[in-house]
Amino acid sequence: MFKAILTNPAKLFNLTGWRALGSAFLLGFAIRLIPELLSFPSPIGFDTVDYAFVIKAGVVWSGWTSFFTSSWLLYAISVPFGRLGIDPFALLKVLGPILFGLNVAGVFWFARKALGWNAQLSVLACGFFALQLASLRISWDLLRNCLGMGLVLFALSFVGRVKSRRGLAGFALLGVLAVFAHEYASVTLLGVVLGLLIWRFVGKRVDSDWRRLFAGVVPALAVFSVGLVLRFVPAGSTGGSSVIDVGDAVRAKSGGVFFLVDYLSVRSGIDFYGSYFGLVWSVLLLFVVLYGSVLLLVLKGFFRDEVLTAWTGLLLVGGFGCLVVPFCALEYWHRWMFMLVYPFTYFAVNGLRRVWALQGWGRFIGRLRFSRREARLMVLVSAALGISYLFTPVLMNSANVSISSVTATYTYFSTNPTVPYQDVSNVADVMRWLNVNMDADSCVALHHAFLYWGRLGLDDSHIILHFELDADRAVEAGFARGYSKVFFVWWNVPIGWYGVEVPVGFVQVFDSGRLSVYEYVRV
Repeated sequence: MFKAILTNPAKLFNLTGWRALGSAFLLGFAIRLIPELLSFPSPIGFDTVDYAFVIKAGVVWSGWTSFFTSSWLLYAISVPFGRLGIDPFALLKVLGPILFGLNVAGVFWFARKALGWNAQLSVLACGFFALQLASLRISWDLLRNCLGMGLVLFALSFVGRVKSRRGLAGFALLGVLAVFAHEYASVTLLGVVLGLLIWRFVGKRVDSDWRRLFAGVVPALAVFSVGLVLRFVPAGSTGGSSVIDVGDAVRAKSGGVFFLVDYLSVRSGIDFYGSYFGLVWSVLLLFVVLYGSVLLLVLKGFFRDEVLTAWTGLLLVGGFGCLVVPFCALEYWHRWMFMLVYPFTYFAVNGLRRVWALQGWGRFIGRLRFSRREARLMVLVSAALGISYLFTPVLMNSANVSISSVTATYTYFSTNPTVPYQDVSNVADVMRWLNVNMDADSCVALHHAFLYWGRLGLDDSHIILHFELDADRAVEAGFARGYSKVFFVWWNVPIGWYGVEVPVGFVQVFDSGRLSVYEYVRV
């Protein structure tokens, strides 16, 4: 069976043409639906509550500048459904699998149209991608990123087809949509295409295709450039906000530039390394966890393709650049490393093809070799990691724990939701109580995990003091701003999450299950 899937998977299931594309989408949808069903009715991932808040608020653009500076395309798709009265969390449980299905279909389409692979090999690439730990992590709660990369896959498929009007129009349209979908998707698309244009220009290959490709990328580049300028020179106003960030997390933007980070100084809930060696350990460990099982296949299957080479180079700079210039590197190096799964999928599948095309042992770089059995083991180990990730909600449901103790890289995977599943209804009760009992002279200090729960449940007139690390600093900020009452939300029994304790001076005023509202009492 395994041999049949490797040698001719499309023929095995009679998948060709549009049927194969649709089947690729359904494969991704079905796989990604598994954790949503296992966690039902609770949301999975950390950022999901953020998306739910925006859908409920019904605001796509907070001001005219946000049309260029925000990743609004996902909200333009989802907010209309929210206005129809559909529960935001129910909508997200369907939207996540749809976006992953889009990505898996995009993997198939790129293989067919950009690489010229046959349907069999393209279907194999879909299956490989769909069970990768990195691709599943992107789909977990990075929904804008997932939408953007799905569009990028289809857009890059048109790079070699811009000589036709339809191909040029398709590339230009998808490029603009990718810019509106997500920043990392837009940087990926523009970085790859501009890299190709520069490479061809240096190689004196400025022909009609070069000019048409340049013309096709201009709309996306123009929109991206306007957004970049507006980030440095804000124009217009988006109005006030009920959230006050106390600034306890150190963002350490290098030179004040929003997308460059000093990783030796940053201190947040995700990025905090203590030393350069701590940063090195985190980067290398995450890379091994994600790609260690298939790295030999990736190296063996590497082939020269302009788009994939530029794509891989860009992502390697984003993922490993922090080790070269840790004081001035691209933000969220781990996000760039997750996105390596896209080009690595094609190299790994090509590596499988090369191993199976040879008799006996497949030659590898130098004297290193591995057999078909070992290649099969690599694929199975990689798939086992992805499948294990899919079933992490079972641990949360059955034992109220995640896999946070398995590896030091757990913070990058969002296996923990914002709160344990058993506390979801209780946190909603807590916010309803606060909404009734807060007044103009009070505020509430909320950890980052409770921020969007608060924004979902509290009226805009109630002030939220948002903190990530230092609860005492948040409380001090509340009194410093003249509020006479400061509330605090936390668990009334230790659960070992986030490393925060209830500050001294607070007493319980409302309980809902394991969660309580505390109020500061002056001595």
